[in-house]
Amino acid sequence: MGELLPNTLDDDELAAYFALRDAGSRLQRAVTKHLHGHGLTEVQFSILARLGGSEEGVAMTELARDLVITKSGLTYQAGQLEIRGLVSRQSSPGDERSILVHLTAQGAAVLSETLPSHVALVRELFIDRMPRQDLMIVRDALARVARDG
Repeated sequence: MGELLPNTLDDDELAAYFALRDAGSRLQRAVTKHLHGHGLTEVQFSILARLGGSEEGVAMTELARDLVITKSGLTYQAGQLEIRGLVSRQSSPGDERSILVHLTAQGAAVLSETLPSHVALVRELFIDRMPRQDLMIVRDALARVARDG
């Protein structure tokens, strides 16, 4: 390619950007379709998955931060899950202003039903397509971008 214009990407940078964008889009479309088949959005699945590792529940503010979602967006999604009986929300015993979200037995059942096929899909479309060493490089590079961005 000829001389770069100011504020443009070189061939390697452009290829890396498009590869990331295209791989991410492909994975997200497949995951969205899969979760929709289980009656869940990506955010709702993420909420259930995050709660699956916590018996004492998770504060709404912590959940919003962990899932990188607005508090109002989380409130809406948690409300939808609560209507379906998959989560419950209640004031924290130590701080009445803090709301804890808990996975219900029904939510745990939905998570147990959905998680194995979700993991298989992520493995098929992403994890199993590269050696472990490359996966660690991708992990570290994307973690830097996410942390610093």
